[in-house]
Amino acid sequence: MIRLKVFISSVQKEMRSERIAIGAFLSTDDFLRECTVPRIFEEYPQPLFPNPKAYLDLLRQCQIYLLLVGSQYGIDAGDGLSATHEEYRLAQELKLPTLICIKGARRVKREQAVNAFLKEIETAKHTYSRFENEAQLLDIVGKRLREHIEITYSTVPLKAQIEQSALTHQSASEFERGMLDAMTYEDLDPELMLDLTASAEERDKERILADEIPRLLLSRGYLWKDVDTLRPTVAGALLLARKPGMALPQARVQMDAFPGTDRNAEALDSEIFDAPLSKAVERAVAFIRRNTPKPLIVKGLKRVKTETYPAEVLREVVVNAVAHREYSDRGIKISIEVFADRLVVSSPGLPPGGQSVGILSSGHARPRARNPLVVQGLSWLELMDERGSGIPRMARILEQAGHPAPLFRIDHDCLVVEIRPATDRGSESSSETAVKKERNGVEQSTRDVILEEVRSSGRITTRICVQRLGIPRTTAKRFLTDLVKEGLLIIEGSGSMTSYRPSGPMVGQ
Repeated sequence: MIRLKVFISSVQKEMRSERIAIGAFLSTDDFLRECTVPRIFEEYPQPLFPNPKAYLDLLRQCQIYLLLVGSQYGIDAGDGLSATHEEYRLAQELKLPTLICIKGARRVKREQAVNAFLKEIETAKHTYSRFENEAQLLDIVGKRLREHIEITYSTVPLKAQIEQSALTHQSASEFERGMLDAMTYEDLDPELMLDLTASAEERDKERILADEIPRLLLSRGYLWKDVDTLRPTVAGALLLARKPGMALPQARVQMDAFPGTDRNAEALDSEIFDAPLSKAVERAVAFIRRNTPKPLIVKGLKRVKTETYPAEVLREVVVNAVAHREYSDRGIKISIEVFADRLVVSSPGLPPGGQSVGILSSGHARPRARNPLVVQGLSWLELMDERGSGIPRMARILEQAGHPAPLFRIDHDCLVVEIRPATDRGSESSSETAVKKERNGVEQSTRDVILEEVRSSGRITTRICVQRLGIPRTTAKRFLTDLVKEGLLIIEGSGSMTSYRPSGPMVGQ
């Protein structure tokens, strides 16, 4: 798959929000995120030996030049030209494919130097497009880049990718791209920033330099530069801030465990989490597990303790809540309530894209993301799998483990998901058993299913286990780790590029 670096050029302050929007768009569009890598120049932190033309060095590493022109020209960067004008001339010297977008109609009043710049562009016979708002800009950029990739590289988006892009564009909220001024780069978790950056860039963590991370996260819409201070956007704070509640009180998660079947009695356990979304998910799952009984089941000849709810289901329902909630409402937190007879998760906001709870319950809902930048970040952090697969997989695991189907309802503009314990606890019904399969009439264990896939395909990944084989992520990781320890599999790559292959000839090959 091609990976074209797109250099996004403009006067920094005037077109700041448009630059963030394009970086986020290229990172979340189903087709373009596979084919392009956004690049935005910001000199942060200041190097010990400053390079006044570092932005031109970055441009030389790119394959596409995208220019945004507004009403301001920018300061003189030398020889009477602004940095943006220098970038344009270098792009022409390098013969880079050039996409030019001009904000506003011809009648818009612009600085004299901008008019001279536009005349130079017209003299060079460059075609350009005009836009009035960010929605129009993203439509233009998406269409022109897809055309260029199709003509130049004979690569076209799948029909499903085009449809998904349209659905995301319809459902996406601009709130997650908002620029927070109450937090700085120092409020973010360095380890999470490295994990997300390495996965997004498809590079080993060891090969990413610390001073690269700010620029790479800024290019994808997770950071913005406020004069000389780097700050997170809303999506950046939710995913990467140690305590996102400092600026976004609605990001906190309220947890309560009650002794009975209603809220009349005092809660046995309560907690409010203020943590980056990935860690909030882990803490929420741990809270639920410690506040639910461990029923005894028959496993072989022994009676052993098991979980009330499959761990993969808990993770899925919490991840969906934090990924798809309406974050623009500062007054409401996600609520997770553990009762004696059910688990209730309430997420602020109606289902994205106006979908009904009936469609969600059926498992036929089209994937729509209210917060695509958050969703993509969670995917890069390996908390989300293929879009649209979560609810059907959750329902399947519950059914196979003997649980009633999950219930969906709307309550005071919140989407509520209700899960109840299994109706039959007399025998093994864990999520591990739920992924056993029958092939040629013979039941196979999870281990056998994984090994058969390796025999037939020559390799396997955690994603293949989840999406193709229907194995819960945590279960898949455990079995893959065990098979490596047994010497049957070898690890290749790292991060999102990790895969496993046979250590030698396998029986049956």
